[in-house]
Amino acid sequence: MRTNKRGSYMLESAISLPVFIIAVMVMSSVILMYACIEDCNFIAANELRRGAAECAIADTSISVPYRLKREIQGKHSKVASMRLTDSGIRTERWGVDELIAVSYDMTLETPNPIGINAKAGYELSLVTRAYVGRERDTGSMSADDFMDNDSIPVFIFPKRGEKYHSEGCGFLKAASRSGTLNASIKKKYKSCPLCRSGHATHGTLIYYFPSTGEDYHLPGCSSLQRNYIETDKATAIERGYTACSKCGG
Repeated sequence: MRTNKRGSYMLESAISLPVFIIAVMVMSSVILMYACIEDCNFIAANELRRGAAECAIADTSISVPYRLKREIQGKHSKVASMRLTDSGIRTERWGVDELIAVSYDMTLETPNPIGINAKAGYELSLVTRAYVGRERDTGSMSADDFMDNDSIPVFIFPKRGEKYHSEGCGFLKAASRSGTLNASIKKKYKSCPLCRSGHATHGTLIYYFPSTGEDYHLPGCSSLQRNYIETDKATAIERGYTACSKCGG
């Protein structure tokens, strides 16, 4: 009995070549989708940046979502549909004010030469902050105050506490630190049951207490009232803070 190797190669090619062609067609559709998604994110970021600047002089609660959808659907035929699922203009979330946030459910379609329509869903979500500054109850600084080089830096707890502290004070050691969620944080700390930080993915901004805490927290968690900020001594006194009895401020 003889074996025709050339015939075997031709038979294998006849079986595998169509499969290979189909795989290439499908991969081309996937690549087109990823390119579309990248461009959609770029367009959305530009529109949010524009809206952040306009917020200082106008109400953009309607114009920003409308323009974003119009720009994306006008430039990408692969975007079959877009549905607005969330919108917030100059809103407060996660303990941060004056935010601009939008979310869309998108359907992408990329037809290919073999007649198979590649379809996929994508959630587009972006957040930025309006360029409006922040209003405070304190009076405006004079030129002399602004140029004062003798100001002394101190630390205060805006959400909890009535004292100002100097660097190295023992009370500052009990404050939280920020970081990104990774395997090391998850190994050392547990998730917070209040803010459900266990649902967060790697790379998410989190807070933890190196000296006294056992959990890691998401921004806005009520456990983060022990956050401190740096300011100058004159401003702290003007806002009603008094010197810490432990470190003397």
